[in-house]
Amino acid sequence: MRITPPVNDYQAPTPKDLQLLKEHFGLTAYEMARLFAVQPEQWRKHTGGQSPREISVTRAFFMAAFQVLSEEEIERVVAYMASFGALWNQDAEPPPRPEPRYRQRNEAS
Repeated sequence: MRITPPVNDYQAPTPKDLQLLKEHFGLTAYEMARLFAVQPEQWRKHTGGQSPREISVTRAFFMAAFQVLSEEEIERVVAYMASFGALWNQDAEPPPRPEPRYRQRNEAS
């Protein structure tokens, strides 16, 4: 059994780093949130404001694993998860995209 090494020296990507990654992938903010397995509202907290939240090492690892591992390797990980009771249906439909919080202004008003 491999034990997870302690995370003593992790430097989170900056909001600028995350923006560059978003542009590199050509994704929307909603899609980036899904890529890092966070809610869209949380993604905004990682990429803006006066004191943006850091992406945790687990979120960064999760995103990177899905980018570099093959489908077969991902299936092996999910099967191993199931062996200790963590069931994940990757074929489940994602939740619907949330409605915009603010309505567009009507040009006539």
